[in-house]
Amino acid sequence: MYNQDVMPFAARPLAERRASLAWTLCSLFPAIFLLGLFALTWLGAPEHDDFCFADLYARHGFIETVSIFYHSQSGRILPLLLTQIPPAITSATGINLLSAYSLTLAVSAGVFLLGSAVATVRAWPRAGALQLTLLTLAFASAVVGAAPSLRELLYWLAGLTCYVPPALLTILMLGECTRALDTETGFSWPLTAGMALGGLLAALCNEFTGLWLLLILAASLLARHVFSQPRQIAHHGLIALAVAVGFVVVVSAGGNSARMEQLPNAGHLLPSLLNGFRDSLIGLGRFFREPAIIVSLLAAGAVALVEPETAPISRHGKMLALGIIAACLACCYFEYFAHQYATGFRLVERAQNEALILLLFGLMLSVRLLVRAYRGQLRERLSASGLLGPVALPTGLALLLIASLACSSTASLLRGQWQDLYPYSQESVARHVLLTTSTTPVVAVPRHRWTPSLLMTSDVTANADRLPNDCIARYYHKSAIHVADAR
Repeated sequence: MYNQDVMPFAARPLAERRASLAWTLCSLFPAIFLLGLFALTWLGAPEHDDFCFADLYARHGFIETVSIFYHSQSGRILPLLLTQIPPAITSATGINLLSAYSLTLAVSAGVFLLGSAVATVRAWPRAGALQLTLLTLAFASAVVGAAPSLRELLYWLAGLTCYVPPALLTILMLGECTRALDTETGFSWPLTAGMALGGLLAALCNEFTGLWLLLILAASLLARHVFSQPRQIAHHGLIALAVAVGFVVVVSAGGNSARMEQLPNAGHLLPSLLNGFRDSLIGLGRFFREPAIIVSLLAAGAVALVEPETAPISRHGKMLALGIIAACLACCYFEYFAHQYATGFRLVERAQNEALILLLFGLMLSVRLLVRAYRGQLRERLSASGLLGPVALPTGLALLLIASLACSSTASLLRGQWQDLYPYSQESVARHVLLTTSTTPVVAVPRHRWTPSLLMTSDVTANADRLPNDCIARYYHKSAIHVADAR
């Protein structure tokens, strides 16, 4: 399949050229959907916490800022570093904070797509290049289309840094474990070192991803024992050690206990177990109500049907598929429970984004394994209907992708707010110019007239001494700012 995909297009037989064109067009629609949403990163603007990070970076630099937050608020080392990138760009290049912020968001969106592509390519080793492109775009567009909070997935740096990088690293590690079990191969030492580094970075992002990864590694060891494969205890142990170090660093932060003491409903075990289960079921129902999710699973199954049979199908595919589903569901439930226990509140939507990414990727892996296990029967039944034709299959998927993305939650939100997005961006630029050029120590700032929830959630308030007014004032070297109509 790879060799066929890289042949000169004009040199292929007519039927093959039609099939290649159909697969290419099938990938075109999710690509346009993603490109349009990624382009909106240039309309994003920093908010509340972003200005706090910018101010602290300007006064203390990377390391001291991390130390301040670590001892007072949060142990999430990697997000604390990544959120300082825009002010670092401003300091190094002289461009304004808004442009640096938009550039960082655009790069983050590109990294999300790149990470999705790498995870897909590694997890589908026998698929052709066109099919891998479709799977990558179907997965990424389904995540973006069904995200509980698109703003905190793409357009707010302080929110996405805590959950998008660890989600990508987690699906990469899940894919590598699945690939090794499916092909009955082991981890090489270079791969083990890479997974250990990735696991360490993922565990440094939040309080639960480290335990996710430890569960996945434990499941991988158990599966190797059940399938009578080499267990590679040393390899798994090195990865687990790196993950455990990151987890301990995060949970040992002084800011965690201080934050829990301020939340009276935190720390109750039984209510957290029950409420976490209830909330995870609600999230699961919302997950399967999204048409883009269902179509991405169909795409995974379709690609499994047309994969070349270059190697024997694993005898344990069905059991492995069920194990992946169980592990992903357990991880998602743990996230809901841990947040409920730590805060007393339902899991925030930006953290639900990470659960969505893991669960969708895990289900796509499972669908591939199950379809391969029953490929003979499925091909026999579908061939008679003509659905497996080289042009009919990608054409049908293309129609489903168009319909599912058009009906997605994100498309509905975008239709309702698209007229507000550019005016909001212009107001943000005008506010930046006002605060930059004003010579008075106290500045009256007008509220946003355009408030699309896709790009913002809060505005300046009448209280000059509280967030976000205080951080904005310090960053722009003002003694105070207040709302223009609240003198």
